[in-house]
Amino acid sequence: MYIVQIASECAPVIKAGGLGDVVYGLSRELEGRGHSVEIILPKYDCMRYDHIWGLHDAYLNLWVPWYDAAIHCSVYCGWVHGRVCFFIEPHCEDNFFNRGCYYGCDDDNMRFAFFCKAALEFLLKSNKRPDIIHCHDWQTGLIPVMLYEIYKYHGMEYQRVCYTIHNFKHQGLAGIDILRGTGLNRESYYFQYDYLRDNFNPFALNLMKGGIVYSNAVTTVSPHHAWEAQATEIGCGLGHTLHLYQDKFSGVLNGIDYDFWNPEIDRYIPYKYTQADFEQKAYNKKALRERLMLAHSDKPIIAYIGRLDNQKGVHLVHHGIYHALNKGAQFVLLGSATEPGINRHLRQLSKPLCD
Repeated sequence: MYIVQIASECAPVIKAGGLGDVVYGLSRELEGRGHSVEIILPKYDCMRYDHIWGLHDAYLNLWVPWYDAAIHCSVYCGWVHGRVCFFIEPHCEDNFFNRGCYYGCDDDNMRFAFFCKAALEFLLKSNKRPDIIHCHDWQTGLIPVMLYEIYKYHGMEYQRVCYTIHNFKHQGLAGIDILRGTGLNRESYYFQYDYLRDNFNPFALNLMKGGIVYSNAVTTVSPHHAWEAQATEIGCGLGHTLHLYQDKFSGVLNGIDYDFWNPEIDRYIPYKYTQADFEQKAYNKKALRERLMLAHSDKPIIAYIGRLDNQKGVHLVHHGIYHALNKGAQFVLLGSATEPGINRHLRQLSKPLCD
């Protein structure tokens, strides 16, 4: 099959959380199973260009309809660790992706609505007709909406959409400007409860809900998480919508890529080890202490590596730091937060602990 992934992240070139890892890892696995995979991404000014090989012009005169005019875009192509990626760069005063960040802007819903429009316009104008369009999270929730309400009438009637939700907390609430900008228009139609209207705010459109309603298949990161999203508060208000579309909703368990996360071949650790010589791991522990200037001892090291978000339990991490230190352990934390206050708090916390 020919599969196109459309996402706001792809590790390691664009990575804010687990979404980027999944987009890259899943694309790699699908290619390994014999499928043809391409990835469409925004061209952020702050992405890791050092992880892109052979970046070149792919489609320089892409004009994307937007409101009553059109925005000129350039599309570039390059290889991210073997994956073919297309990067869309709009040339407009809004500077949608030249913000020095991936997320966190007041107009994020408009930025990614434009990206959805541009991605579909690129597929249309370049005559790319994938069997499957796989899109991810609220940022690409409008892809299936626009595909089935607009683009299927312009030669894209055979494409099918898989929509994967990684994080139910962030759903992309928007107003009527989204409809006007993308050309969906028909305010009274999309503000119906059965379409894009938010389940609790009758004056807001929910882009994630749109992805659920219009996609052919909806997945999340594990079978149990799929059940939680329907039956508990984990669904963040979308439980009823997921229940209505349960026949196309399922969970696909995330896994570990053993070609990367394998201490037998890991080039990022100083001492490789196997089950047969597990004691070698102790040398890595010693090397970590030396690198981070921690005191050498037989104390255990507790490590947290991940996105720092209240949804991930930052308060529990804070508690864990003090609990570990009070029990005589050492604590290592690696991560970044989308909220500046969390970063500031943890930096301030580290100073007295390091003194």
